[in-house]
Amino acid sequence: MKRVLLGLGVAAAIAYALREWFAAPLPQPSWDETDNDPEDLSQDLAQRAREAEGAQATEETSAG
Repeated sequence: MKRVLLGLGVAAAIAYALREWFAAPLPQPSWDETDNDPEDLSQDLAQRAREAEGAQATEETSAG
């Protein structure tokens, strides 16, 4: 039983090592030409909030 467990452990370790060795490299994130740029996102969110406040103020004035 010990040999079976040891064999499974060794086989799992070898499989993991081979998977890491032959795996494709992980893609590096690039913020160029995306909508996910953190610097632009904070400005975009601020702009959306201003637009929402303006739309809300317009609704309040037209309703009252």
